Amino acid sequence: MPESYPIEQLCRPIFLAVLCYLPFLCAVCYAFMGTIDRYMSRNFISYFLMCTLILLLIYILADFTDNMERFRSRFDDPVIQALKFYGSQMPMFLYQILPYTLMMGTMWCLSKLSGTCEITGMMQSGRSLLSLCRPIFIFGAFISLAYGIFGFHWAPNGMLYRQMQLKQEKNDDGSAAAIVYRSESGARHWIVQKPSTVDNPGTPMRGVEIKQFDKASRGKPMVQYFAEEAVWNKADSTWALYNVYVHHNAAPNVRPADGEHHDKLVCNFDEKPYQIISPGPGGRIDAMGTSALYEYIKSGAGSKEDRYKRRTEWHVRIAKIFTCMVLVLLAIPSSVTFQRRGTMKGIGIAIILAALMLFLYRVFPALGESGVIQAWISAWIPNVIYTAIAIYIFHKNLAHRSFREWCKARMKGEL
Repeated sequence: MPESYPIEQLCRPIFLAVLCYLPFLCAVCYAFMGTIDRYMSRNFISYFLMCTLILLLIYILADFTDNMERFRSRFDDPVIQALKFYGSQMPMFLYQILPYTLMMGTMWCLSKLSGTCEITGMMQSGRSLLSLCRPIFIFGAFISLAYGIFGFHWAPNGMLYRQMQLKQEKNDDGSAAAIVYRSESGARHWIVQKPSTVDNPGTPMRGVEIKQFDKASRGKPMVQYFAEEAVWNKADSTWALYNVYVHHNAAPNVRPADGEHHDKLVCNFDEKPYQIISPGPGGRIDAMGTSALYEYIKSGAGSKEDRYKRRTEWHVRIAKIFTCMVLVLLAIPSSVTFQRRGTMKGIGIAIILAALMLFLYRVFPALGESGVIQAWISAWIPNVIYTAIAIYIFHKNLAHRSFREWCKARMKGEL
């Protein structure tokens, strides 16, 4: 909802405009390039798009196969709903695969050119390997920017929509089943018999029971509300409860009609409709936008461990933007050779290193989430390590030695 995260709502149209203009900016850069740079750009973009489309198609088909029965049983028009669903999931899918399709496209392009000795011929014109790969760095930076924009709001929003659409239970008549939401910061429990739908979260919720607990004890409820209808007012972020019965210091089992009756009662509850209908208590961290994470951290809500997790996730999302360029820097020396060989030489080593990077992005953020090390350190350590590795490998390739040749020479003690 627009009032939930004002920073995100302010930045979202700006980032959307930047995302829409990225192809134009790429075209402008291409127009000012020389002949060799244009040739490298065409090859790189072709292989990158091919890798992205292939991996995206595999991803969607595998996911559709897993959820096909859910679409068939939950919707009257499963084909239309599936198209709508996967349209909303596209930013999330791209956010997950772009760093690796960028690396794969780089390796495919350079190994192809290197296998036909085109790289060697281009370097005979006096250009270094770093200068020759300049177009790849330029377009890789644009792709990294798009990756960061997806991760700001649209990829987490796709995950949220996915969770609500696939995991929200349904009644026999097709309406949403009763849900339970626990607000840790507000010490409130919501039980909603007929909640809002995913597509219309601002519609009235019916059959609402709200228990307000003492934040210190969390034992017996202090106030209990039984409302026929609850409506969220976007103008002032308040809840209006209609035909409501209020019990003060309520017992565990009370009859709603015995309480104090109000035709309308306005309450300043912090919860928003999306929070209530989201699956799970508090929702998933990867379903929160970047500004939502920041505002949650700044508010000081939740437990200490919860704040550690969200602070680490916030730093990881920023660090992963630069991970795209680190993988490009790693892919270039791993796929370039200076002799006529197979087109895929060195790619296996880069894939192993990329897999190890995934492992590091599991280990170090886990340390940050537990509070062992600072959140920003845990997020940036993998980038620092792999940047050093990539620069070292790149330096060896500037001496016209492939990474495989350097490894063999190292083992033989030649270096």
